[in-house]
Amino acid sequence: MEPKCLDELQKKFGIRTDAVTGSYSIELRLLLQDEEAKRFLDEYNVVIRGEDRAVAAVFCAGWLSKIALALQYAISVWQIAPDFSIPYMTLHWTTNNHKTSYFIEMSHWQAVLAPENEVDRRDWLESVMERFYFATARPLLESLSAASGLHTQQLWGQWPTRFYREHQTWLEDQHNEAIKNRLHEDYRFLREELDPEAAFARKKNPFAVKIRPLPPLVDPDYRPPMKTACCLYYRTEGSDYCYTCPR
Repeated sequence: MEPKCLDELQKKFGIRTDAVTGSYSIELRLLLQDEEAKRFLDEYNVVIRGEDRAVAAVFCAGWLSKIALALQYAISVWQIAPDFSIPYMTLHWTTNNHKTSYFIEMSHWQAVLAPENEVDRRDWLESVMERFYFATARPLLESLSAASGLHTQQLWGQWPTRFYREHQTWLEDQHNEAIKNRLHEDYRFLREELDPEAAFARKKNPFAVKIRPLPPLVDPDYRPPMKTACCLYYRTEGSDYCYTCPR
């Protein structure tokens, strides 16, 4: 199972265990150091042609959501929890014709299998999610916030709508009813049952927000969800507000 899982995580989320050759790279552990984080944001800002570090921080937070999405997908579809600890990950990105591609290189791959018993699985799910969000996601977003001067709420706010869109796609692509049920229940657990203090060190779970669909823009059968926080795309060179922008 694991080779197939790794292949899917690479294709869907850019998670790789082989060496990646890119134009730019940074070990994620370095983002926890203020000066390194500022240097990274300045370099990244040149790539995305943003106005300031805040733009780079939001874009980076948005991409880092792919690690959390990879965890959510692996938990529900493959019944495993990869160890996405910060010291094991290096971010790589390359640009070609103003298009940027991102990858996370894992220097160490380890995954824990979910218990078969539903009660034990619930406790396992809570432990896995709390550990990831508290020890991986939270420190990275808080460091990006400190380096950019942007409030952490706007960085966390990049994730809920992405999760909603991806979750809908996973359900549409999945034909196994047991997996569909796990996708639904694990996503619900993330939004409704995960302790905000234990997982996010916040009073409110950032995923516990209402996703508001907007009127169709192109496809009359698709109502795009409004973003839960502005991605600051309008503050990149030659750009304007997104249709789904909450502003």
